[in-house]
Amino acid sequence: MYRLGELTEARRKLIGSAMLIAGLLGLVLGVIWIHWSSIPLTHVVDGVETAYAVDYLNWWPRGPLWKGLGYLVVLGATTLALIGATFLWVLNQKMTWARATVAGMIAWLALVFFFGMVPSEWLTYAQSDLDWSSQRIAVSIPPVLVLGNTVDLSWAMVKDSISMGYHIVMLGVAVVLTLQIQKIKEGRPASAAPVEKTSPYGRPLVKGN
Repeated sequence: MYRLGELTEARRKLIGSAMLIAGLLGLVLGVIWIHWSSIPLTHVVDGVETAYAVDYLNWWPRGPLWKGLGYLVVLGATTLALIGATFLWVLNQKMTWARATVAGMIAWLALVFFFGMVPSEWLTYAQSDLDWSSQRIAVSIPPVLVLGNTVDLSWAMVKDSISMGYHIVMLGVAVVLTLQIQKIKEGRPASAAPVEKTSPYGRPLVKGN
């Protein structure tokens, strides 16, 4: 983490801008991906099921699998954009009230996205596109293991278990990340090369005679 605290101004802006732009472009791509992949492959015309052609984007792959991949693209792109914004406007900057407001907004967006939107979209996707409902059985436990009883585990249980596991993992990630951010200036090994101090204009500082 200490390397992040020693990034030069130019390198910090370059990395932050590249990640933010790539993330926003990926987000646009992911939203389009999800939209077109959601269009059904067939539809009923006069009682007959026929292929559903989508004009100039008929080549775009459709179906639940491709829609799920689109969600993963949005997840990665949003994460990249949030990290890029943090690099660009918060990392290694003097904390003023305005900058603290920006940092708080980025943190709020991250919390809303990772703990609100992602779980919600997952539950909707699993329920509707994958049909992981309580009516479908995922696993049947052998009666010999449950005293001769019949115990069936539905796909709804699998869906909710994945959601629960995701929340537990993300809470752990949030705690570790918060602690590491507090130590961003620490952990520099003694064997590391000394950091060259620069002026606000990016020029190296030298001692006068």
